[in-house]
Amino acid sequence: MANKKDAVNKYMDRFDDDKLTERTTTDEYYDVATDFYMYGWGTSFHFATRFLGETLAESIVRHEHWLASKLGLKAGHKVADLGMGVGGPLRTIAKFSQAHVTGVTINDYQVRRAKKFTKSRESAAAATKMEYKQGDFTKLVPAVFPEESLDAVYYIESACHIANRAEIFKESARALKKGGKLFSYEWVMTDRYDPNNKEHQEIKKGIEIGDGIEDLIGIKGPLDALEQSGFRILEHGDLVDLAEEWYGDNNVPWYYDMAQPWAFSSFRSFALSEFGQNTLGRFLWLASQVGLVPEEASKTEQMLKQASINLVKGGEMKIFTPMYYVLAEKI
Repeated sequence: MANKKDAVNKYMDRFDDDKLTERTTTDEYYDVATDFYMYGWGTSFHFATRFLGETLAESIVRHEHWLASKLGLKAGHKVADLGMGVGGPLRTIAKFSQAHVTGVTINDYQVRRAKKFTKSRESAAAATKMEYKQGDFTKLVPAVFPEESLDAVYYIESACHIANRAEIFKESARALKKGGKLFSYEWVMTDRYDPNNKEHQEIKKGIEIGDGIEDLIGIKGPLDALEQSGFRILEHGDLVDLAEEWYGDNNVPWYYDMAQPWAFSSFRSFALSEFGQNTLGRFLWLASQVGLVPEEASKTEQMLKQASINLVKGGEMKIFTPMYYVLAEKI
């Protein structure tokens, strides 16, 4: 309990201490938030496009398969999942594509959870294509991968933890073979964001603090960084806008479950709904009062609830997107 208390206090104090780095923020955030993410999201911590009649779980798997298809992953490929979380997408993509996928995260707790999930849930044959390493994805070569050893790399809503994307994309270029592919689902502020609008500023800051991000940049940032890092951009676009074209009246917004007053169609939908979040919050507060859980658990839940509120606002106003996708090739 002492460790969890320290993690919560250190993370919240981070935003008053300019001497700490983005890596520190990310590592401390996931010490605090990982278990809560698994409660709401299972083992895949990301959003997805969705259409009417499709469950949240189905949309998340399809989102991961779409990424693998865009990269053209297949048996024999060596691939890196950079910012892997607890490895949910990695395991889905490895089984779908038969590529060997190595996940990298700065957070040791997530590595241990990923290994535990693989041991308990995957067959011996499937597990041979899955590997997990603790590391900084701004320092991949030679610490994690040999130079020019990978066929593809991808980021699923993880590149946002480093504002200067050139730091990570240049390192990916070092690890990739010539012609190797990079794919990223980017968290960015859209062109609708007005930096002089106070409400917009508050929503942006609420997302940043609640999601372990130093600075949410605009769409131009990742695109420019890729070109500066030795890549040719093959495709890019906001899946929020594209999904509206693809699905029309059947489109389900990426923030739908978090915006619902209540939902009982699945445990995930319930957990992400306003009623589900409030239920968890009340339980944790009461449990902390009688010593069943540390007080820090309740504080963490409140922090994540504020993140959810601001994500919904940002999504409804279209000033933020969690799924601006970019596909690029190393020149």
